[in-house]
Amino acid sequence: MLMHQSRLAPARVFGAVIAIVAATLIGDIAAAKERDAASTVVSYTDLDLTRSVDTSRLYARLKYASQKVCNGYDSRELRTRDLYAECVDKALNNAVAEVNDARLTSLHAAEPRIRLARKSG
Repeated sequence: MLMHQSRLAPARVFGAVIAIVAATLIGDIAAAKERDAASTVVSYTDLDLTRSVDTSRLYARLKYASQKVCNGYDSRELRTRDLYAECVDKALNNAVAEVNDARLTSLHAAEPRIRLARKSG
């Protein structure tokens, strides 16, 4: 019986190594997707951010660009819609932070957020 177990040991080790390599590859692919995330440039050289109307225009441009960048997640499936909403939120948050303007940040913070409640059970 010990002989039988010793023959299976290399197969178990090999299986464990394959599982670790697969998990590593999946992690690397996910990280690569994150690094290669879609992006776009939003110009606001025509705007004067000291004017609230121009700050609102920039915010509208950033929202539109965030939605366009994340359009790969746009779907009728609930989970995919959640990913789309998360993507848009993250893109918009990053864009507002990158502009680093107090008025724009304040406008973004005041923007109502709509969240779907999940069915428990």
